[in-house]
Amino acid sequence: MNEAKDFLRKQIQEISRLRTDARASSAELTRRLRGWTAWESAVRICAFCALGDEPEILALWPEGKRVALPRVAGDELSVHWVACREELVPGKFGILEPRADAPSAGRAFDLILVPGMAFDRTGGRLGRGKGYYDRFLTSASGFVAGVCFDDQLVSEVPREPHDARIDAVVTPSSISLCDP
Repeated sequence: MNEAKDFLRKQIQEISRLRTDARASSAELTRRLRGWTAWESAVRICAFCALGDEPEILALWPEGKRVALPRVAGDELSVHWVACREELVPGKFGILEPRADAPSAGRAFDLILVPGMAFDRTGGRLGRGKGYYDRFLTSASGFVAGVCFDDQLVSEVPREPHDARIDAVVTPSSISLCDP
């Protein structure tokens, strides 16, 4: 199973390396996300700061929402409330994250947005292989949406029993509820 995941990761890395429209696609994805009923009705949102090959969904800070972001703490993600981008610092992997003294957000949210290397329409998510989000999602509650570029949506993500499922996938061109 790990070989299948590694193979898919390599394929997606190559696709990402060749992507030329990331900024425009991120903007379109953000427009689609913010017009979605799940976003509009959510008050408490757990989001993420993007790595270089992920969609940037926080370029414009959400107004009227309480935003929580993850922070790497050992082998786990701790999640903290953040009021603005200026409260973020570079973290373990160079990803912007809340400061260590930011207030804990707990594990209950209206909407949880997660990054990934690949997603499928049955709830499969391929992460980077460290399991941070799988461990976080097992103890979190809320509607979970994978966020990715269109070329990261694949027919099937290899899954193991410990892999957390997602409820929907949001791309620049669509929002798909996942079928189990």
